[in-house]
Amino acid sequence: MESGVGTGQPEPRHLRRVLTIWVVLSLVGIAAAIVLTPLLMPTAASDAAAFDNLTVVVFTAAAVPVALFVWVFLGYSLIVFRSRGRPDSYAPRVLAGPLTQIGWLMTTAALTLFLVIWGLVGIYQQAADPPSRLIVDVTGQQWAWTFSYPQYDVKTTQLDLPLNRPVQFRVTSKDVLHGFAIQELGVRADANPGQVVTTPAVTPNRTGTYRTGTYTVRCIELCGLYHALMSSTVHVVPESDFTAWIVQHGGHP
Repeated sequence: MESGVGTGQPEPRHLRRVLTIWVVLSLVGIAAAIVLTPLLMPTAASDAAAFDNLTVVVFTAAAVPVALFVWVFLGYSLIVFRSRGRPDSYAPRVLAGPLTQIGWLMTTAALTLFLVIWGLVGIYQQAADPPSRLIVDVTGQQWAWTFSYPQYDVKTTQLDLPLNRPVQFRVTSKDVLHGFAIQELGVRADANPGQVVTTPAVTPNRTGTYRTGTYTVRCIELCGLYHALMSSTVHVVPESDFTAWIVQHGGHP
């Protein structure tokens, strides 16, 4: 639409118009993020994983209006204020007034404070150190995982975990850098040669995806030719089944 200069037409209220477009698109985008993002997330089998999934949903929804603020104003300016021919003069300087500067500072400060508080809540939830936790020593090597249960004197290539019991992983590597991750439990840790990385305790609270009782350990650090095949099965089972599994593998419950 023309600006109305020299035509006798009133100047359109560009700011009100572009803000209206931004608000409408933001509401639609936020609703889409809240509905669609959980469909892309893995099943949460622990409180830590549930918090991870919620974080992705909240941050995606919060990013929508921020991104659209830039895109809508940029797109509107390119379409409405584009030059009809070759420009023969420079545009006037635009200086932000005190209220504009204060508004930007308050907005960015509020977003930053929100991120800090959200992160502190997540750290606080992982700070607990329950005394009855199960210890699992995890060793990565090209291209497989080995799991040891020092409390039961069991070593295996299959990871079994008891339902509703806190678990803590102590992760290391025999050769190169690996990355230990069980996405459904919200567990991620570097596996470094000569170094043991201890994860916060996590409590499996679901027996598995689609009632199969299994999840997957994956390597999330590029570690060589067969990196994509470096995975292992995780079984989350009731405590009685876990005890029977320990005995079956020669351990002492």
